[in-house]
Amino acid sequence: MFKICPNCGAHNTATAKFCTRCGTSLAAVVATAETAVQSAQPTSENEASTANTAAVSEQSSVPSSLTSSSAQNQPVTPQQAQSQVTPPDNSQQQVPPQPASTQTQSQQTAQGPAPTAQPYQQADQTQQQAQTPPEEPNPTVEATKKYAGSYWRYLVDSIKHPATVTRPYHQYFGLTSLAITIVSLALTIALMTGSAVSSLPGAIASNVLMTFLKLVFLVAVLMIAVVAVYYLVVNGMLGDRRRSFLTFTTEYAFHCNWMVFFSVFTLLMQMLGMINIGSIFLIWLLLSLGSGLFVISGTYMLFTAQSTNRFDKIYAYLIVGILLVIVFLIIMTFGLSSILGGIGQGINDFGRSFNF
Repeated sequence: MFKICPNCGAHNTATAKFCTRCGTSLAAVVATAETAVQSAQPTSENEASTANTAAVSEQSSVPSSLTSSSAQNQPVTPQQAQSQVTPPDNSQQQVPPQPASTQTQSQQTAQGPAPTAQPYQQADQTQQQAQTPPEEPNPTVEATKKYAGSYWRYLVDSIKHPATVTRPYHQYFGLTSLAITIVSLALTIALMTGSAVSSLPGAIASNVLMTFLKLVFLVAVLMIAVVAVYYLVVNGMLGDRRRSFLTFTTEYAFHCNWMVFFSVFTLLMQMLGMINIGSIFLIWLLLSLGSGLFVISGTYMLFTAQSTNRFDKIYAYLIVGILLVIVFLIIMTFGLSSILGGIGQGINDFGRSFNF
């Protein structure tokens, strides 16, 4: 049940005494049935919303004179007066929609500039490089380079001051010098012999080459034996035990390292085809100087040793000479038999080639 205000037509509850819109007294108004009210309502939602909007605007546009006149006729309760002066709710006000371009621009301004993909790609590349371990150098190659550089300095020092060992060197430098000298001489002799017997049959040429290689091997054994004899005399008879055999060999070769350059020089001349009568004389001269330096170095090592048992160095030198003669005879006895056997076999092969 509802009461319809006769002044403004507003719907009020059945127990209302005053109109909630204009304040008109409803004491003489009879309540109307609900069905009648429903039939009076708009039939569509659009008409209902239009009527509500018109009612709100009509309520807000009621003149103050009418309100005051009705107020004079009927008393108004404090609650009704408060409801009439209550300001409209600002929260229900709708903000006009902004264009899509303005909204997109405002969002970009709030979020800041969009990050590009390039910094991320650079970060990924940097991370991959950090995760990839650096390639480690080959320890064997690095050790070989270091050894070669130190050995070259050893050679240069020995050429500048062959009589003075200013600092300790690697214990294998002496054996390296002897190996370079022996290999260079062996290659030189092999090339010279190969060019000389190139016109001979293959069996004879190979036999001659083997003979010369055996001779080079005997020379290598003889060089090591000479160094060993000097070491035994210096260490045993004179009592100079400051150095091991390898260190002694390194200092021994330090005094005669010119023979390394002589042997390498002869090999280069042979490889370049610069061998003639004059060059052969030069080669034999260089080889003689190298052999002389090798013998002088042993003598120098003997007389510069620190004797601890008061053994006379002259007698030690004589003992070294005797031992070297014995070693030479032993090596040549066993070596010459093999060499002479090879030479005899070559002569027989040569004679047979003429018979055919």
